[in-house]
Amino acid sequence: MGERYSHFTHRHRFAAWAAARASQRRWGAKTTAIVAAIESSGLSKLVAGRRAWPNTIAAFDRTHRDICRRIAERVQRKANKKSTFGHAAKVVAVYLKSMVILGPEHDSAFARLAHPPIDRILLKAIAGDVRLDMRLRRMCRDCNWTELNEDGYYGLIAELRKHGLDKPSFWMLERYWDPRRSR
Repeated sequence: MGERYSHFTHRHRFAAWAAARASQRRWGAKTTAIVAAIESSGLSKLVAGRRAWPNTIAAFDRTHRDICRRIAERVQRKANKKSTFGHAAKVVAVYLKSMVILGPEHDSAFARLAHPPIDRILLKAIAGDVRLDMRLRRMCRDCNWTELNEDGYYGLIAELRKHGLDKPSFWMLERYWDPRRSR
């Protein structure tokens, strides 16, 4: 154990484990493969380098897209498991939630821009909110996050933004997420 065990390392290990566990539905990839993909994607280096944090929607989405592609490709190649963009996006979202949003930087531009974890619980609750636009509700009702490709994922994100659900912080969309609604 040559590495210095720092608070960042401690948080990273937890965040990577949580992200792997949260994204495994219908993926079949092992936790170790997903954690290795996180570590090779540059995600932890991005979080550690606060000065390089994206602070616009365009910069965040560009960075997010690159990291998700790397994670999906790595899991597909190393674990021989079909990877969807939806799986990789959930990995990134849970990791950022654990490392940035739930931490002292929760009010940074990076935290406000970060996509929330998209899953069945969240989508079903949004679909059931009669105050929202019917097109958005239908999109959420019919969406299976484990099958989202890159275009479908960013189409959903664009629709959520169009309806202002990313304001004042995108993480606040999780007001719809309640684990008591899980199966």
